[in-house]
Amino acid sequence: MTTLTRRNFIQFATASAIALNLPLQAQETRILLPANYCGSWGFIDPKGVLAVPARYDAVLPFASDWAAVHRGGLWGYIGRHGEETLPPQFEEARNFHWNCSPVRVGKEWHFIRPDGKEAFPQRFEVARSFQDARARVVINGKWGYIDPDGTIAVKPQFDAANGYSEDLAPVKMGARWGFINKGGELVIPYQYTTAASFNAGVCAVELDGKWGFIRHDGSVALPMVWEKTGEFSEGLCPVKKDGLWGLIDPKGKVVLDPRYAEMDSFTDGFVLVKDKQQFMYLNHKFLPIWTQKMDCPAGSLDHPYKSPA
Repeated sequence: MTTLTRRNFIQFATASAIALNLPLQAQETRILLPANYCGSWGFIDPKGVLAVPARYDAVLPFASDWAAVHRGGLWGYIGRHGEETLPPQFEEARNFHWNCSPVRVGKEWHFIRPDGKEAFPQRFEVARSFQDARARVVINGKWGYIDPDGTIAVKPQFDAANGYSEDLAPVKMGARWGFINKGGELVIPYQYTTAASFNAGVCAVELDGKWGFIRHDGSVALPMVWEKTGEFSEGLCPVKKDGLWGLIDPKGKVVLDPRYAEMDSFTDGFVLVKDKQQFMYLNHKFLPIWTQKMDCPAGSLDHPYKSPA
């Protein structure tokens, strides 16, 4: 499983279930988790019940009140009760942040509002969702950043880039990654093989084949001893050792021994793991709230999909 960002998601499958629409309580956000039912995607609730029918070829996790869904070769958007807010019409799409989302039609990317109208007129070779009031874009083959109004915030000049978080962004020049601030100034030198984004005051980086964590000033927060890591979320971070994944706390203490073949980061109180070819969601007590079933019709599981970064 790719672990640099949660925006990478692995296909998994289970048996069919009855779709239920539960009422949304006032002032509460309905938690929904992507789930694959015998080759088609829908969303389950925190009890593991299918709440949005599995009728899509692919989905992205909910962001704000909408999620990008893929059907018939195109992407559109649904709301938290499964209602179609924008019918599939885009060749690529990401999720809404800062009230806009990047979508691709033809060879060009642009940003839309939740009603489908253009957020601003600019077009890009590549565009990604806003993070920390900045969005990554590619112009003339180089990565830079824009503000929520579409103006250039950091001139495109980098060979690769990840999203801003905690006022810093990882950027790549040549073969190495460093970090810039909101003004585009280099504040941590280019020295890492790979770099994620900051979360909970630390950032996962790779150096000499091992992963660890650095602070905002570039000092080592947790030593580079892991084969791979995810990102800290909800006080925990996935780490890989001897080919298996477990969890550590912000002090580097192992709170769940490495035991899973794959592991995502916690979101909305749950984490996706894979154990012996079977996917499941765990809660913060590391107990499963939903487990993949293996009795799907022959051939229905042969539809692997990884959501885009």
